[in-house]
Amino acid sequence: MTNPHKVTGQSRITADGEVLPTDGSSTLEPGGVTRESVIGDYDASSFRETPAPSKLECTLLVKRGRSITSIQAIDNATVVTEADTGQTWIMRNAYVAEAVSLSTSEGKVRVVFMGPPAEELVQ
Repeated sequence: MTNPHKVTGQSRITADGEVLPTDGSSTLEPGGVTRESVIGDYDASSFRETPAPSKLECTLLVKRGRSITSIQAIDNATVVTEADTGQTWIMRNAYVAEAVSLSTSEGKVRVVFMGPPAEELVQ
């Protein structure tokens, strides 16, 4: 059993079952509902809701055989993020949302996945 005081420090990211070699600096916005304040004449407690997509930003290590073009072309993928503390998020129908950015001096490529709101698997 995991120590209840442990915080997330690592995550494993897969796209359609392929483990992506990340550098440990991923960020997940699960999406869902975003609330925006609606101010009235005498009331500041109102709000409206709008849907928000999920967004996963990660940096991949570029190794021999890794095709930057194939990363850029990812579309309609199932992207899974598994934290070392047990949380798991699934992004269905995910796609690469921005042009990938390759840094040859660091051997890394920045990738942004987006899609419908992510689903958290409850254990």
